[in-house]
Amino acid sequence: MRLLMLGPPGSGKGTHGARLAAEFGIVHISSGDVLRTAIADDTPVGKKLAGHVARGDLVPDDVLFELLVPIMERAVVETGGFIADGFPRTLPQAERAYREIGLDRHLKLDAVVSLDVPDDVLVRRMLDRAQQQGRPDDTVEVIQHRLAVYCAETYPLIDYFRQRGILLPVDGDQSPDEVYADIKRALDQRVTK
Repeated sequence: MRLLMLGPPGSGKGTHGARLAAEFGIVHISSGDVLRTAIADDTPVGKKLAGHVARGDLVPDDVLFELLVPIMERAVVETGGFIADGFPRTLPQAERAYREIGLDRHLKLDAVVSLDVPDDVLVRRMLDRAQQQGRPDDTVEVIQHRLAVYCAETYPLIDYFRQRGILLPVDGDQSPDEVYADIKRALDQRVTK
């Protein structure tokens, strides 16, 4: 199974992606975690990324593909699938990923789970996460910027994946267990179609 978790920052992509990956025995690939690791390891790519991540800006496409495509390929070989969280994040990335990953490498997505959560809930969740996890990139200013970037750059993916017939919209403003149950129902219906 190859899935994409789509939703604004703080919507629960990571939480539910990790839970689904554990249940299905596949790899959860969080682009944010991959980027933070590259920065923490002070790799040459990580040095390029640091400023983008600190500001809440999107990372250049070539860098993302360089980091994430090998991880996706390895995940499919080792476990038969992956759950991508945060990549692709823009329409050009999605179109490029469809060509270069989906078609060229035969790794097309089976479904895209789209989590919908109101902005005020997202801000509260990310501020709570910042306190719990000590994440310096989750300040009010950066959070508001990240939500604006999501709205402008990522939100158009909803229509793109809907037109491809693989979008599974889920109300992310529920308890984590209710959201997870809705995701599972949507996946079950997609698989049985």
